[in-house]
Amino acid sequence: MAGYAELYALYVDPDYWDHGVGKALISAARERLVALGFENALLWVLMGNVRADRFYRKDQWTPDGLQRKDTVWGVTVNEIRYRRKL
Repeated sequence: MAGYAELYALYVDPDYWDHGVGKALISAARERLVALGFENALLWVLMGNVRADRFYRKDQWTPDGLQRKDTVWGVTVNEIRYRRKL
């Protein structure tokens, strides 16, 4: 499958930050997408979320410059898209 898979909503309870939970979740998501035949993936990150930016960049995701406004739990937010080869 040459297209892109889009990941949705990866959140870790702050009590579990820096315990490897996020790394395990994103790794499992990548493995599942590869098993499904995807070669690339996309995800959206809230603009200004420095922690998420650092996390995804460490995992070889890169912002591609595309931005959007979205509504999350009734709040309008600005997001930037990241992509990664699986």
